Amino acid sequence: MVKKKRTITLAAIVIITTTVFAVLLVREYRNLKSYMGYIAENGKSALFHEEYINQRVAFNLSTALTATVAPTIGENDPTTLCQHMEHIDNIYGLNLTAHTLPALGGTLQTRAQECHSWADDVPALASFLNDRISPLPQYSFSNYTGYKFDNLRYYIDLDKHYIYLDRLIDSRKYTFRNWLLFDGKKISIDTNAISLEIGKKALADLLLGNNIASHIYKDGYTGKNIISTLNPIFVHGKIKGVLVTDFNISDLATSFYTSERPLLWSFLTMFVEDNRSGKIIQFHQPSWISFPLVNYQAPITRYYTLHIRLDVQFFILSQLLLIIMYVVTTLLLCQYARYHFNRTASLARDNVTDVLTGLFNRKILNARLDDKIRELLDKQIIVTVIAIDCDGLKRINDTFGHHIGDEAIKLLGTAIATSLRKSDYGIRLGGDEFNIILLDAGLDKAREVIQRITDRLQQTDNRRLVAFSWGIYQMSKQDTLETALIKADELLYEHKERKYAPRNRNVH
Repeated sequence: MVKKKRTITLAAIVIITTTVFAVLLVREYRNLKSYMGYIAENGKSALFHEEYINQRVAFNLSTALTATVAPTIGENDPTTLCQHMEHIDNIYGLNLTAHTLPALGGTLQTRAQECHSWADDVPALASFLNDRISPLPQYSFSNYTGYKFDNLRYYIDLDKHYIYLDRLIDSRKYTFRNWLLFDGKKISIDTNAISLEIGKKALADLLLGNNIASHIYKDGYTGKNIISTLNPIFVHGKIKGVLVTDFNISDLATSFYTSERPLLWSFLTMFVEDNRSGKIIQFHQPSWISFPLVNYQAPITRYYTLHIRLDVQFFILSQLLLIIMYVVTTLLLCQYARYHFNRTASLARDNVTDVLTGLFNRKILNARLDDKIRELLDKQIIVTVIAIDCDGLKRINDTFGHHIGDEAIKLLGTAIATSLRKSDYGIRLGGDEFNIILLDAGLDKAREVIQRITDRLQQTDNRRLVAFSWGIYQMSKQDTLETALIKADELLYEHKERKYAPRNRNVH
């Protein structure tokens, strides 16, 4: 019963601590899943902020191209500018390989050999595309001032048929041939927008003055998948060109970077998927991946879906302290419960244990043991009791002293203890009186126990101090433990009389 209680208690401790631990883990899991939503919204806001910057650039460029007097960039006379014109094969322009025109920060490419046809636009391009636009005006509700994008902006002029990029491009290595396809002088947006994965409806919206975004496509310059936004540039109410801004892997990583939780960032896998084509831009991945704990998806626009996967390594690492506390707490509580049960069992054993022999004392003969034996008898399991006492203990005490008498009792008690099974009961009633209760054993087994006790004394009682008498009684259903012990005791005295009767007759 005690062992069963201990098992139940330990199981309850493990269940309770594990339940609390699981609840905390589930809560943290939900928090992380919610945080994935925050990452998505924060990143979309950063992209929206950059979209706003593009609109400002487009507006400023439109204003500059509309102005009758172009901003000054030094020697802005078309004839002077045309002296800096270069050409590589059939590509003409400015700063094709190096900054030959320092006032112009980027590269202008065209197939129009006639420089004067596009030179008037150069001062406007230099003024509004060379310098990075400040993140936001002074009065703004946005807090996205710390983001630094590395996106490529370029202006496609549909009127004068050139492309201007906001950074130096070595035209010997790359030419924007997807726009400069023709053998004449014109750029056709209807034909060339296909290379940017722009649909007809989106293109029609662009020509009506709407800002649009491309599907994911492979960039000819970098060779990697990118997304582009297109802003129309109007001059005098008529579309003159298109400002294209490329969003690459670095820009997306900048948008969705978790600056407040850099450790979590190290365990995120993030990519944008095109809903139409299935193409992806994977812009972040851990150095080592096990398996994802959180899979989160969120639409960015109707074109794209953001995928965020958090590796289980982060969850384990972030919850390491909780895991340690769970293990330590469970072990300590289980250890305390074991200590408590062991101490209780020890006290219980001390209460029913005979100090001299280590056998049970008479306190074990209680109602609980009586009920147990009654249950066994009802199940037709044999129960046999034995009564034993030490012969001539008074003589030993008188002759050798009480300490030798105690030694004789201890020898008999030890012989009894080592001759029984774990399921049996060896009891010292007091003095030299002993009882044995054998469970599931009849008279023959009881006599075997008596023989084992005798053999054991032959091995241990070197001084031949101990002799004992015994009585064996097999219980019936009508017996109680008390009546059975009385009957065994009566049989013991019958055995003692038979043993010593011849000696008594000789004395008379």
